[in-house]
Amino acid sequence: MKFQTIFSIIFVTLNINISLFSETIRLEKGWKFKVDGGSEFLPVEIGKPLLDQGYSVPIVGTYQLKLSFDKIPDYSYAINLDRIHSADEAYWNGMLIGRTGGFSPNYYPYWHKVRYYEIPLSKLLLGENTLEIKIECRENEFRCGIFRSVPIFGSQDEIKDRMIYEDVGQIIMAALFFGIFLQQGIGYALNRSSKSGLYLALTAIFFVGWRLPALNKIHFIGLNPELLIRLLFFCQFLFPVFLMLFVHSLFDRRISKLAVITFLLDSILAFLQLFEMSPDFRFYLVYSWYVLLGIKVPILVLLLFRNYARSLEAIVVSIGALVATIFGLMDVVTDFVTGQNAYLTQYGIISFLFSGVFAIALQSTRTKRELRNLNESLEMIVILRTQELEKQYKILNDDLLIAAGLQAKLIPPMHFRHKSLSVDSTFLPMEKIGGDYFDYFIHEDGSITFLLCDVLGHGIAAALIASMLKVNFYEQVSKKKDPAELLIELNQKMLPVVEKNYITAVCCNFEFTQNILKYAIMGHPSPIYLNSKTGHIETLVGKGPILGWRENITLESIQTFFAPGDRFFFYTDGVTEAQNSNKELFGEKRLVSILESLQQVEVEKANSAVLSEIKKFSNRLSDDVTYFIVDIHEKAY
Repeated sequence: MKFQTIFSIIFVTLNINISLFSETIRLEKGWKFKVDGGSEFLPVEIGKPLLDQGYSVPIVGTYQLKLSFDKIPDYSYAINLDRIHSADEAYWNGMLIGRTGGFSPNYYPYWHKVRYYEIPLSKLLLGENTLEIKIECRENEFRCGIFRSVPIFGSQDEIKDRMIYEDVGQIIMAALFFGIFLQQGIGYALNRSSKSGLYLALTAIFFVGWRLPALNKIHFIGLNPELLIRLLFFCQFLFPVFLMLFVHSLFDRRISKLAVITFLLDSILAFLQLFEMSPDFRFYLVYSWYVLLGIKVPILVLLLFRNYARSLEAIVVSIGALVATIFGLMDVVTDFVTGQNAYLTQYGIISFLFSGVFAIALQSTRTKRELRNLNESLEMIVILRTQELEKQYKILNDDLLIAAGLQAKLIPPMHFRHKSLSVDSTFLPMEKIGGDYFDYFIHEDGSITFLLCDVLGHGIAAALIASMLKVNFYEQVSKKKDPAELLIELNQKMLPVVEKNYITAVCCNFEFTQNILKYAIMGHPSPIYLNSKTGHIETLVGKGPILGWRENITLESIQTFFAPGDRFFFYTDGVTEAQNSNKELFGEKRLVSILESLQQVEVEKANSAVLSEIKKFSNRLSDDVTYFIVDIHEKAY
C-alpha cells in the first residue's frame, strides 16, 4: 500500500518515476493533447473519447506524456494502447516505435487491431522521457483517440502475457463454439430428419467468424485488415438468422412472414459488408442490424411462449434465450454509450447454444445413442485413414527425394571456367524439386551457349517440364547457335506438352573471336550487365513472348560486345520476388545495389554473397531461386 500511495502521488505530479520493482503500470494521468496547428498541448483524459472532450471530426493531433526513470531497467519495455478508433503512430523520445493504419492521403483506420509497441531498451533515458501518439480520425461514427482503456506500460513479457491471456479466453470460447459446430454438423450429416442441428452448427461457426478478429495475435500474422473487417461484419449479421432458424426448426416448421423479411434483410446487409465501403457506412449498417435484432427478440419470445407448456425443450431453450438476451442487451447498451464493448454477448450465446444442444438431446435421445456408436466407428475410420495417409505420404516423400536427386543430376551446378569466362551458379528450389532450369553447351568453335528457363509454378509438374526442356535443348543447341533461332525451335518443341505451365527463358551465346554476346529473351527478366569500363550497372534490353504460349512467334537476337572485367548476371524472378515477413519484395533495385557492391569480388564469393543476402532478407521462399554469374577475364583458362 505504501508503494501504491507513493506511485499515485508521482502520477498526480505528472513526473512518473517508474520503479524497477513494478513490471507494468497504467498510464492514467498526465496526458496532454494538441491538434495539428494548435499552439500548445492541453490536458486530456485518457480512456475517454476525444469526441466527448470537445473535439470534433476530423481530428489530427498528438497525445503526449512525460515519464521519468530514476534507473534504467534491465528488461525490455513495451506499451499496449488497446484498440484505437484512429490511425496512429507512436514515438518514444522522437523515435518511431510503431504505427497502425495509414495517415492521409492513404488514410486507413485499422480500428480493430490492438496497439502493442515495443520500446528499445537503448532508447530509455535517465530522467525525463517523452511518449507521443499521433492520431488521425475522420469518421463521424468513431469515438476517436485512446478511449477503450488506459494504456499499459512496462515489461514486454508482462504485457505479452496479458495479451496472451486475453487471446486464450477468446480461443477457449471459439473452441467451445467450434466444438458445437462439429458435434451438430456431424449429427445432421448422420441424421437428416431435422435441420435444427444444422442451423445450430451454422450459428456456432458464424459466431466463431464474428469473434475471430477480436484475437490480438491474428493481427500480427499479416492478414489484410479489410478482409478481417468484412469477415467480422459478415458473420455478425448472419449468425442471428441461423439462430432464429434453429428455434423455428426445433418447435415450429412454419416461419412467419415478418421473420422471413428480417432474415432476408439480414442476409442483404451481410453481403453488403463483403464490399469496400467507408467505416461510417459500415456502422450505419450495424445500427440497422440492431433494429432488426430488436424485431427478432419478440418473435423469438412469442415462439417459445407458444411451446413453453408443451415441451421441456422449450423451457431449456427459453432459459438459454433469456441469458443470451440479457448479455446481448448489456453489450448493445455499453457499445452505444461508451463504445467499449465488453464482448458479453458471447457468454450469452454460448449459454443459448448449450441449451439448444440439450434440447436436441432431449428431443432425439435414441438418435444420439446411435450417433455415439457411429462416432466410435468414425474415429476408427479416421485412425485407419490417417495411417493410410501417413503411409502414402511416406511413399510420396520418398519419391520426391528420389526426384530431387535426379533433378540435381539433370541440372548440375555450373562452377567452371572456359576460355576467358568464369561461371558460378545457384539453384535453390522452393520445394524438394523446382521448375527452374539452366544449362550450357560448348560448340566446336569454342563459343558457349547458356540457357536459363523458369516454368510457371513449382513442384512435380514444373520439374517434369524442366526435364523436357533439357532434352530438347541438347537436341537443338548443336544445330542452332543463334539464341533467337534456338528459342523459336524450343517453343515449337514444347508447345505440345505445355498447357498451363508457361515458360520464360533467356538464351545467350558468347563468341570469343570477336568478343560478341548474342542473346534473346522470352518473357524472362533481362540479364544485368556490369560494365568494367564505366563501372555502371545496366539491365540489358530485349523482350519477347512467353515460351510455349503460341505457335507463330517473332524473335530476334540482340548483340553486344563484352570486354575483360565485365560481369553478366542471369536470374529468374524468384530472386526479385523473394518476400520478407512484411510482404516486401527483394526487388531489382536491391539486387542491383548488391551486385554493385560486389564488382571487385571474384565470381564464387559474389555468388555466395548474393545467396546470403536473399536468405537474410527472406526467411521463407515463395518461388524457386535460380541465377548464375558470368565473369570475363583477360586471359583464357
